[in-house]
Amino acid sequence: MKKWMKVTGISVVSASLLLAGCQAEENAKADSKNAILEEKVVPGKQIALEGAINVRDLGGYKTEDGKTIKPHRLIRSAELYTITGNDIAKLKKTYQLKQIVDFRTDSEVDKKPDPPIQNVKNTHDSVMKDNGASTSTEDLIKSLSKMDNPESFLIEANKSFVTDENSRKAYKKFFDILLENKEGAVLWHCTAGKDRAGFGTALVLSALGVPKDKVMEDYLLSNKYRADENEKAVQAVLAETKNQQAADGMKAVMEVRESYLNAAFDEIDKKYGSLDAFLKEGLGLTKSDINKLKSMYLI
Repeated sequence: MKKWMKVTGISVVSASLLLAGCQAEENAKADSKNAILEEKVVPGKQIALEGAINVRDLGGYKTEDGKTIKPHRLIRSAELYTITGNDIAKLKKTYQLKQIVDFRTDSEVDKKPDPPIQNVKNTHDSVMKDNGASTSTEDLIKSLSKMDNPESFLIEANKSFVTDENSRKAYKKFFDILLENKEGAVLWHCTAGKDRAGFGTALVLSALGVPKDKVMEDYLLSNKYRADENEKAVQAVLAETKNQQAADGMKAVMEVRESYLNAAFDEIDKKYGSLDAFLKEGLGLTKSDINKLKSMYLI
């Protein structure tokens, strides 16, 4: 004890500086944590990237039991074909991106592949069977002329996410990836980031316990973040066809609407009785899986 009391002035100063440094480090960590947690007040906010749109962090959404989705862990997106080096740096540094799940078909991936990102695993997990169809504006214009009701096309597509075995296997694989990702962010995307990615997001939010009205609110945000691109597509149809009906059809195809996602939910209720039953019986997720998902992604 006496030896401890015989501390020199230099030692006292050194100890004080060390403690001050530790405290400053702790304060910096606290500030960083608080900065991340502040994002909880703006769930669904778009991540600003130079080469991709409709990119959103799901952090901040509240669950029915009062918990919150962790920021920087779950990201939904449109295609990444044109992301820049700055975008990649941001996703890796700010969001600690670890996994990408690509819901597109082989044909879509071949035409617009994701750029390789060092130390980020990319899994091709096609939700729909590949019929060689393109999602380009030009090919959509051609397809519109063959569609009696473009809105019903999206309704049927959303139903197929539930009824098609290939789609269910793809979404189960997606959940397996989420369950394996212990740190950093998982980003999933399709082409527009609104249909296949939109339904996948609805499943994740629902599995975590986010209320259905908030699930729909997030789904409809694609119209906000894709507004410019959607309008360009509609105007392209008008310029090409001079046909307002065709332009309205393009608008129906490019947008998300409550009727689209509700078609999937209704199909779930019809065939499984509830979304919980669909997660269990349709996708093969156990109660333990759901509990693990919540422990990983909720605070």
